[in-house]
Amino acid sequence: MTYRLSQVDLADGSRVVTARRGEDAARILSGTTTLRDLALDAINAGRSLPDLITERMTSDTVSLEDALAQGRIRVPIDHPDPAHVLVAGSGLSHRSWYEAQPDHGPDPEKWPDYYKILRLGDEGGRPAEGEIGAQPEWFYKGNGSILVRPGGAVEHPFYGVGPGEEAEIAGLYVVGADLKPYRIGFSLGNEFSDEEMYFRNVYHLAQSKRRQVSLGPEVLIGAPPSDLRAHIALRRGEDVIWDAHFGTGEDNMLHSFANIEAHTFKYRDGLSEGDVFVLYFGNAVMSTEEGQKIEDGDVFELRAEPFGLALINSVRFGAPFDVGPAKDLW
Repeated sequence: MTYRLSQVDLADGSRVVTARRGEDAARILSGTTTLRDLALDAINAGRSLPDLITERMTSDTVSLEDALAQGRIRVPIDHPDPAHVLVAGSGLSHRSWYEAQPDHGPDPEKWPDYYKILRLGDEGGRPAEGEIGAQPEWFYKGNGSILVRPGGAVEHPFYGVGPGEEAEIAGLYVVGADLKPYRIGFSLGNEFSDEEMYFRNVYHLAQSKRRQVSLGPEVLIGAPPSDLRAHIALRRGEDVIWDAHFGTGEDNMLHSFANIEAHTFKYRDGLSEGDVFVLYFGNAVMSTEEGQKIEDGDVFELRAEPFGLALINSVRFGAPFDVGPAKDLW
């Protein structure tokens, strides 16, 4: 039984978690105000998340469409302390980038570094169950403070070079008392980055990734479809100036989701009970890679049917602020 969950502020200011299947109305879950707490309740009780959802579902409904239009859908997962949310991603992990490569010749010593990573993924990114395969590229995005609600504006800071969307699937996780990560579900993700900075110099990858990001309004509980069609559009005013249909889901990746997860969570010293992780799995298309220059006020719209409501974000160019050196304490 597949549910989609959302974190919603009701009109009276109270906070709830809702669940729905297909086109059914979103129903409020009793005794549940956060997705994180719901997941921890399931872990601590040794129950499956769908079973707990079914048990807590009430007859009270919420219009997610109205809530989204009114800015009342929260980011789908959070933590009372944003410092206990780690947002990260996997790069050079989608098969489309590998298949688009020119012939780099037979000599591995002459291959560019990014191509070597792609080849590693193609040859070893899908290990047998219980084994760990090749490492994908991995990067840190930030903590929970960078998560922008669905419908909100992601900020391109004044010190950036050129922003762009990265449309993909993200996994959501919470750490149990046994210090093991538990997969909650998946959502649409805009892994917003400074792509022009990266295009100019790939060794600025880390800096290009330190940007705000967003997640879809609804979290798909259960295994994601292995192969699904998604659509990303870039709007400027009333006009769609670029769009693309692309394949996503595990069948379209060089790495299995399990392999990406294994390399993310192998660093056990970074896991504490109740911590939240958001993991972006990798994108297939980028408007900037096709020559688009993102402007202040542009809007990204990402859709994929199993994930319910679209993820829509505008772009806001940030104002300058003081970035001087640290202050002395003597």
